[in-house]
Amino acid sequence: MKRKLLVTLGIVFLLVTVAPQARATPALGTGSSSELTAQESAVLGGLDYAYAWDQLETITTFGERVAGTSQERAAQEYVYNELSAMPMDKVVMETFPVQSWINYGTSLQVVSPTAEVLPGTTYGDCFGIWGRDKGAPYAFGNADGGKTLVAPLRDLGYGTAADFDAAGDLTGVIALVHRDDDLQGWPNVPVIEASFHHAAAVVMYGYYGSYPVADGIKQDSVKGPLPAFSISPNTAWHLQDLLEAGPVTLRIEGRVDIVSDHVARSVNVAAYLYGTNHPDEYVVISGHIDTWWSGADDDTSSIAAMLELARLFSSARAAGTFENERTLVFASVGAEETGGPDNTWYNWLVGSYEFVKAHPEILAGLAVELNMDGVSLVKASGKYWVENTWEVNTFVAKGISDLGLGGAVGFYNPVWSWTDAWSYAAKGGGSTIQLLWVAGYDETYHTQLDDMSEQSPATMEVTLKMHGLWAIRAASALIVPVELQYTVDWAVANLKAEKAAVPAQAAEFDAAIAAAGILRERAVAMNAYADRLRASYAAADSEEGQAAVRTQADALNRQLIDARRVVTTWTFGEGGLMGSWDVFLRPAQYVHDLAAVNKAIAALSKGQTGNALVALEGVYTMEWGKYYSRETFTELLREMMDVSLYWGADFGQQQSYVDVQGIYLGLKDGGVSKGAALADLRAIANGQLTPWLVGDLHVLQDAWLEGATILS
Repeated sequence: MKRKLLVTLGIVFLLVTVAPQARATPALGTGSSSELTAQESAVLGGLDYAYAWDQLETITTFGERVAGTSQERAAQEYVYNELSAMPMDKVVMETFPVQSWINYGTSLQVVSPTAEVLPGTTYGDCFGIWGRDKGAPYAFGNADGGKTLVAPLRDLGYGTAADFDAAGDLTGVIALVHRDDDLQGWPNVPVIEASFHHAAAVVMYGYYGSYPVADGIKQDSVKGPLPAFSISPNTAWHLQDLLEAGPVTLRIEGRVDIVSDHVARSVNVAAYLYGTNHPDEYVVISGHIDTWWSGADDDTSSIAAMLELARLFSSARAAGTFENERTLVFASVGAEETGGPDNTWYNWLVGSYEFVKAHPEILAGLAVELNMDGVSLVKASGKYWVENTWEVNTFVAKGISDLGLGGAVGFYNPVWSWTDAWSYAAKGGGSTIQLLWVAGYDETYHTQLDDMSEQSPATMEVTLKMHGLWAIRAASALIVPVELQYTVDWAVANLKAEKAAVPAQAAEFDAAIAAAGILRERAVAMNAYADRLRASYAAADSEEGQAAVRTQADALNRQLIDARRVVTTWTFGEGGLMGSWDVFLRPAQYVHDLAAVNKAIAALSKGQTGNALVALEGVYTMEWGKYYSRETFTELLREMMDVSLYWGADFGQQQSYVDVQGIYLGLKDGGVSKGAALADLRAIANGQLTPWLVGDLHVLQDAWLEGATILS
């Protein structure tokens, strides 16, 4: 996954009451399952935890598996062979274009005042000192024909414009920067700032300011105009100690090739167990094969779990102890971490997005998608977390309860844009249940510390039991688990808060809320109808009677899936700090930014420039934009929006951005008068944000009414 989100970041939760769990986890094969049926218990009793663990150990040995590389392909071929050895109906490999990043090795050394080797790596998607960029040679070095950079090191703090300005002339200097995504948004921001100050390269350390894992060397898809390298906080602190004593010179070597999506290919692998009664309805179980470093948890663990569930269900079906009425699909997708086409900001979730595009038939009949991303990490405390779309809340809660895990597992809504679940839900309109173990992720994920020593068989067991049970139930449920009133309740709660933030548009909000009410009424009626069908099916005393109920249930399932695909896709919005960084109700970004701009207008109208500046800092892009130069800000906006949006363009979910930084900087330095700033801000409020807001409210209203019509 590209970035982990802590459960304290303001997500709208629906939680199961839970109790803390100690590091000492139960032995494999233990735990209550008192509420399972005999068949469910029998099937889950066939789980081979040792097989899953062996797969985890084996696939981890393939090493770092960047999208489009030979290592990723070799790992996928291994997965393909494992699935092909099982009694599957079909196993396929499907290739798709990606931009690939090949690191041939990075060397960082102190050459003065000491001589020592520093552990580190080139940041993903960044230039090395030399190599080829889409076939064209490049070189940033100043020695060895451009293949080596020998340059002084300067500590640039957090790499803000103020930090760079205070440092003076940085021509040819290597900038040491503390990465803090709360301040920078993403580490490409200080790299761009460094380029405008003529630095030769950037060396970064850390992650968030509050997560200084001393030995962790982060990896991410960073990009940028300069070579950028990652070292651990411990190494950075050592360099800072040396800098306090006097000048420090580094020697950096390393070749990196960036291979165009016109050349490089990644691959998805999928295995099918066709459904007996509904082969055109699907349950998908998935994870991603690509990693930074060896990625034992993120995401080798999920592929290991997927393979065990594939083995479990295929062998049980072959033995006659399990029947799946719907088609089961076991998918190992590539290019989750990076790989998006040239000239796009949206370069993650590539394999799952390509899978969704390539298989509209699956999304048209998707009962539920069971995604996994990081499902074997040792849990020191707290609880396990499940992230899911709203309409499967009851389904998720019952599975957790029936497995006796109510004291250890919580769940929340909605799914976020940092795992493949986003492709299936927001881009495909499917129901998604994403296993995401939040506790401990930020500390080790995307570092070399994500190895086998950090993995827990007990966590893997919980994963297999939960996804196994949900798969059993979804594969043969009379009615698919879709209860749209939860989506509506989430949306209406947000709309009411947003209406209070921009009361001038109250009538438009009321119209959308009214449409949501109609949809909710129809959804509740369908739930009641579904309950009656379940009761009729249970009471039917003949095959003919059951068949008649099934015919009605099939028609209802078609309505529920069709309505969900409309409601889910058009309800989601994405954007926030940077393109698709946050997930919210459409049109939350416009409400947020309009409220901030209106506050600035009110302050300026009273002559309160200071209050206006504070208000403008609340505009999403100004959370990081206030720290950076005008050149860096405009370059980032161009990269985010004035490029191919790839999956960001679907359904208009990626909301647009307004540029208030020029006004902000002008007010600060006196280059823009209060009158001119007022005129510009009013133009932004009335000519951009308000029409965008009203347009999105109309989109919501239309989508919800269409969903209600489908459920008529």
